Amino acid sequence: MDKRYQVFVSSTFEDLREERAAVTSALLQLDCFPAGMELFPAADDDSLTLIRSVIDDSDYYLVILGGRYGTIDKATGKSYIHLEYEHALAAGKPTIALLHSKPESLPVDKSEGSDEGRKRFNDFRAELQKKHCKLWGDRGELTNAVLTGVLHLKKTRPGVGWIRASEAADDKLKDELLRVRREMDSMSAELEQARRRNPPAGIEDLASGQDTTSIWIEFPDGDISTFNLAWEDIIKAVLPQTFGAAVEDQVIASTLVALARENDEKKLALGDFPRPPSDWKHPVVPRTSFGKVILQMVALGLIEGMPDPGKPSVTRWFATLYGRREGCRLLAERRKRVAGDSSLPRYGSARPLAPSSKR
Repeated sequence: MDKRYQVFVSSTFEDLREERAAVTSALLQLDCFPAGMELFPAADDDSLTLIRSVIDDSDYYLVILGGRYGTIDKATGKSYIHLEYEHALAAGKPTIALLHSKPESLPVDKSEGSDEGRKRFNDFRAELQKKHCKLWGDRGELTNAVLTGVLHLKKTRPGVGWIRASEAADDKLKDELLRVRREMDSMSAELEQARRRNPPAGIEDLASGQDTTSIWIEFPDGDISTFNLAWEDIIKAVLPQTFGAAVEDQVIASTLVALARENDEKKLALGDFPRPPSDWKHPVVPRTSFGKVILQMVALGLIEGMPDPGKPSVTRWFATLYGRREGCRLLAERRKRVAGDSSLPRYGSARPLAPSSKR
């Protein structure tokens, strides 16, 4: 299918009229559609909006820089060709910059007349040189640069292009392609949901369940105590906090403090003495212990973090789909077993009575 590509040509106008005409002729020889500011001679906000839409519709962007920076947009302090170039980059358009090899040799009427203008020109030229650019000294070199540059882009980065209406797919084929695309999108969404509902790969070697870890708690008197806690107990305590709205670090830290205090109070049953209640008024979880818990739960696929919209430096934590399911499993009520009987049915179904020997 024969395609024709649209190339947006950006440059200052009055000083490069002949050069633009040569570039347009070269593009037509390549079966390309040239587009540029000839269509929008007035430089204002409305025309800039329209020009940006034409750049979006173009396959390639070509900027010609002679010795002038161009008309300045008052809102940004940048020239219109500079704004066009930035928009082309932001839109991901393949670009070619064609720079005059000796701008200092150009006549006064084709150069910037002020120090400020020359500074802006030199800064823009340096910015263009960071990307793919070609140098030219006359219209012949400029034409050759266009021919080789665009041919290279057509070969290495073919765009969407334009085709004749007679070569376009018929309506039935387009409808079928659209239907297949929708089915693929739906299947991709279902696969993503299934992935998020299941544990991530490679967690078999990660500590979890009854594996223990040490959590440090720093008390107001400066004392730091270590509490050995099972990962299952930590997850059962922390994970429900993340079921609703995403929570900040402090909520998880407070949960870890409460879990450590509960663990400390169990010392009474072992004949030991727990800390007095006054010690537990303002304890702190050091960042190392808090970070270890967050890291482990993220690695296990239980929680994810997101920046707070109002406070970009703050991270909020929420349970993944798999984390919610795993949390509910850990917190669900277990079956009550009768001593010596391991055959109780699951999920509360009634167990049939044995037939009586008496009538």
